[in-house]
Amino acid sequence: MKSSRLPVLAFLMLAVLLLPNCGFKRKLVSITVTPDKATLGGPGLDLQLKAVGNYIHPPDSRDLTDTVTWESAAPQVVTVDAHGLATSGVACGTDITITATAHSDPHDSGSGLVIGTAAITVTCPK
Repeated sequence: MKSSRLPVLAFLMLAVLLLPNCGFKRKLVSITVTPDKATLGGPGLDLQLKAVGNYIHPPDSRDLTDTVTWESAAPQVVTVDAHGLATSGVACGTDITITATAHSDPHDSGSGLVIGTAAITVTCPK
């Protein structure tokens, strides 16, 4: 290989490494929770939720189920654990909001929060 080609090859390799991310930090822009709506027909039933993070720079989607912070608006009706497993309680309720929350930059706690939601209904047995 001629020595005059070495700088060109080095430049091309560097360009290939830098171009996919356009020089910007990866940024989480939304979280999609699935299923986004569900009904549990009584106490003690489980439903596995999934959180998918949607990013820009470069555009990408990743499973965040085990890294988001899960929360139920009514834990007496439905609880959700750190892995997205929702469990119905003894109370009944309609469209209980479940949130999946993460920072837009996981390495910067001041980067702002991104929240995805689902609605779960728990019916009481008759």
